[in-house]
Amino acid sequence: MDDFKNPRPHKAPSKGTVDSVIGGVIKTGNSLMSLLSGLLAAALILYSSIVLYDTFYTQASASTAYGYLLEEPMIIEEGEVPLSEAMLAGAISANYRAWLTMYDTNIDYPVMQGKDDYYYASHDIYDNVSLTGAIYMAAGNSEDLSDDYNIIYGHHMDNKAMFGGLDEYKDKEYFESHREGTLVAESGTYDLYTFAVVSTDAYETRLYTPGNRKAKVLGFLNKMRASTDGKTQILIFDEKALEGAEKIAALSTCAGANTNGRLMVFATLTKRNMLLLNASGYEGIYDNMVHGPSNIEVNYEDGTSFSYSVDDGKTWIPGLPEIKNAGESEVIIRAENEVYGEATAKISLKVDPKPAIVRVSDSYKFFGEEDPQWETDSIEGIIDGFVPTYSIERTNADETIGVYPDVLSAEGEKLQGNYTITYVPGTFTIVSGGSLAITAEGYTGVYDAQSHGLGALSVNVEAGTVIEYSIDGGNTWTKNAPSITNVGTINVLIRATNPGYAQATAEAVLTVTPAPVTVKADDASKEAGEDDPQFIASVSGVIDDYAIAYRISRPGEGKDEESGFYAGAIVPFGDEIQGNYRVTYVAGDFTITDSENIIDDPKVPLIDHLEPKNGRGTPAWALVNLICTIITVYMFLPLLHLRAKYGRSKDMKDYNSEKSEMMDAEDLSEEEETERECIFDYAVEEKQKNSEEKITREDISKEDFASAVEELYYRIKKFVRRFRAGFGIEVLASAAAVIAFILTEDMRLPMVLIDKWTLLMILIMAICWFADVRLMRYRDGMKIDELKEEKEQENIA
Repeated sequence: MDDFKNPRPHKAPSKGTVDSVIGGVIKTGNSLMSLLSGLLAAALILYSSIVLYDTFYTQASASTAYGYLLEEPMIIEEGEVPLSEAMLAGAISANYRAWLTMYDTNIDYPVMQGKDDYYYASHDIYDNVSLTGAIYMAAGNSEDLSDDYNIIYGHHMDNKAMFGGLDEYKDKEYFESHREGTLVAESGTYDLYTFAVVSTDAYETRLYTPGNRKAKVLGFLNKMRASTDGKTQILIFDEKALEGAEKIAALSTCAGANTNGRLMVFATLTKRNMLLLNASGYEGIYDNMVHGPSNIEVNYEDGTSFSYSVDDGKTWIPGLPEIKNAGESEVIIRAENEVYGEATAKISLKVDPKPAIVRVSDSYKFFGEEDPQWETDSIEGIIDGFVPTYSIERTNADETIGVYPDVLSAEGEKLQGNYTITYVPGTFTIVSGGSLAITAEGYTGVYDAQSHGLGALSVNVEAGTVIEYSIDGGNTWTKNAPSITNVGTINVLIRATNPGYAQATAEAVLTVTPAPVTVKADDASKEAGEDDPQFIASVSGVIDDYAIAYRISRPGEGKDEESGFYAGAIVPFGDEIQGNYRVTYVAGDFTITDSENIIDDPKVPLIDHLEPKNGRGTPAWALVNLICTIITVYMFLPLLHLRAKYGRSKDMKDYNSEKSEMMDAEDLSEEEETERECIFDYAVEEKQKNSEEKITREDISKEDFASAVEELYYRIKKFVRRFRAGFGIEVLASAAAVIAFILTEDMRLPMVLIDKWTLLMILIMAICWFADVRLMRYRDGMKIDELKEEKEQENIA
């Protein structure tokens, strides 16, 4: 046996032994391993070179693939069709639709359209297989760009070729400086102007469904602007750029490491060099003037002529339509331009008849006489010399003395020429003759804030007599009897008139004298050596909201400072006549006491110590407390704030309902199929917990599927429970804030910024705010994401 001190040499194995065979095998194996390692290293180097070359070639071809085409279409200022459009379409393919250019970017390519949205993802513009594909329009869009929502796809290349440059638009500064472009198609040239950048998912059908869906797409984008959750995020949005936009387009490419991630840049499409006509009709009342359309506008005035048709386009009359007389007509206006084509607009011209009034004059006769000839008092509203046709007759046969209202009636057609005639009847009076006699009493009284009119008024003939009044010496007369409220005098003339009688007049006077008011200075006192207190007075006799102005002084201040009683020393003064009042001022008494008298005589009131003083410590109310109360109540107000919270529950229900429809859906994508599998598996698992029998997918009802959806997506019931709890907290906090403010604050007092109750008000506001934030930001995590990830791992395994 060998040891370390006395080693013994080993003999070499002899040929044919086991050791020699094993050694040969090991040596041969080492040689083979070295050879294989060298070959593997060479293969890896060759493969890497091919991959690098292929990547370089793919990106380079994306940048140069269109360099050898015919000229890109020339955008012309006149006419609708680009000059080289026909040549370009023939040079490329029948599937060519347009040429897209975004100014100052790498995006400058022809746009193709295949039978589906996959063909040009792997074919170039010559229909050859290509990894770079081509820029292409959604197969669901119309070839002539007549849809109001168009989608254009392009691969995302790392060297900014194809639509790789769309990444730059996520930068606000870059977005603002690269907003314009053109889309040149056979139907015309369209100007592009970007208005939004959106990060979304390839399966967002609300954005990836083309056609006439502009309103729905913009509605969805506006909704997502207020959301921070979901697979769609609004990165940039310029709402003003959408004003007047008739069409929009979306440029779409892949985004980020996410397989389904997409970046979309939205732009308005405005057709260039197309004649546009905007016309408004006219409607008004007949005014003897000629009227045409109230507004006529075209975008190209030079060389544009107008004509119109009143027979729905069968015949056309040069110029613009006009209307003068009463009536209505429907007119088609046509604008024509040799360069920009023609445009039409349908308007209505309408003139309504002008109101006119025929008033029959009041008339009278003395008893026993024949009826006089009836006359018209006035014809109002006629502006063009038109004379309406009518007749006047008395509709009663009475011949006794009296007044007969509205018996002198005019009759004629209501609509005559350009006028709508209204006939106003007259009054007929039969009188006995003689003179009128009238007496009236005035009014005299002290101001009492009430309105007073004339006293008793009598006239000897009441039937048919009209009483009128004047307060300006007879210059103007009115049938409204005058009245007086404030201090002063009004001289009133009264006039009685009656057809067939001599006019009679009378005079009366309305007088209001000042009401007595007393301002009495309150008695006051002070301690000897102190300054005079602030004097106050009591006002009595005021019967309205009028404020009597006065001041108070003590004439003996500084002279009469010895302790003692000073009768009438506090003197109020001011104007004697103020508004509707005569003011009488009554002096008050003043007492000066010694401090010893205050101590020795407990009956002397400690006036100075009990009266409130100005300055520090004065009761006040706090502004911050009011602000906290308003904010607390605002966070609870249903009309202003709770609507958004209620909307959360509706959105969750709509989302869960949409997912529940996947149970019987057909033509699902691969990802949606995986999602449905996960829901079924979860539903089977949940139902198995309450059943002893084996549950399969066939045992799952729509209700089971919907319950599984709610557990995997949005837990509506859990959200509603939390919402009710948060709502209750907000109600209590709002009520507590209002009650606390009413109990602790008096806004009739001076205002300060904070007081000792401010901390309480801030605490109540914070509680309401915390509940509000919890409600607004609440969101359950979706279990479906975990299940989908597990399903994908199982598929990979």
